Amino acid sequence: MNRLELDYDLLPLLPPWYAEVLDYQQICHTEEQQFAALANEITAVAQNFFFQTMDESAVTQWEQIFGILANPQTDTLEFRQARLLNRMSSRPPYTIWFLKQKLDELIGPNQWTVTMDYPNYTLYIESAAENQAYATEVEFTINKIKPAHIVYINKPYVNTGILLSETISLTQRVYNYRLGSWGLGVYPFASQNTSSYNYRLGEWRLGGYPFITQDPMEVIKTATVPSIQPTLLEGVANFVSGDIASALINGSIAINDIAKSVSGSTLQVTYTVPQDAATSITSMALLDALGNILTQSNVYVPVTGATVLTHTIPVAEGVTNNE
Repeated sequence: MNRLELDYDLLPLLPPWYAEVLDYQQICHTEEQQFAALANEITAVAQNFFFQTMDESAVTQWEQIFGILANPQTDTLEFRQARLLNRMSSRPPYTIWFLKQKLDELIGPNQWTVTMDYPNYTLYIESAAENQAYATEVEFTINKIKPAHIVYINKPYVNTGILLSETISLTQRVYNYRLGSWGLGVYPFASQNTSSYNYRLGEWRLGGYPFITQDPMEVIKTATVPSIQPTLLEGVANFVSGDIASALINGSIAINDIAKSVSGSTLQVTYTVPQDAATSITSMALLDALGNILTQSNVYVPVTGATVLTHTIPVAEGVTNNE
């Protein structure tokens, strides 16, 4: 909403002879500041009629009405506004399409997947784990609209890929001599009196020049031109799968029971964090059999139940942005 515009320049409204009086100048200057504050207050009143534009004081009042305790360290004003709007707009009837609409509003379009395991009455919602400040609100919304016999499980995931590229260069091998007219520099190629050869293979230098020069010509295939075949990509994915032995949560919680699967050239590593293991997850890492960290991601995932975590590692051909 546009700010209310008022004419704050008060001194020209007075008779001309007042403009030279310092007292009136200071009075007008003070009143101009008061008019500016009044315009801000009028604009704030209008903005506070809508959740999308509420200021922090209005948001706090509505949170008290709904019994919401905001976390100032993780909850931004934009998120708090969206949470209030979600609480106000959650009305029956509840359907799977209503749930998907809510997930679009809270998480964002194309930022989540919903899977319903009908035989086991389990609802899985998978979304990125880098920022799950909305996870508590998603859980509140789902528990409010889902049937009581359906179990909701949050499945945060981390997507980290491996890029392979191939460059082919052409190099010309130049021999620095001509048969029969060999310039030997300081040392002769052979001593006639002793019939000895004055060189050792790999160390022969012809008066300051190497025996053979590798002369780079050109790049005949750049990394941006596809050449790596699916067999190599799948092989790398399977190799990485064999190298991963365990997971590490928050730098101290080891999880050895992990499931690994390779589909094409994409590797997925899945494991479950028990509810009593931590109240929140701030880092996720994959380790090899020796305990070396292979991948590590800083995340925020509140743990309110058994939480299923998934690492997705696609192997593809490509180049990085800085190449």
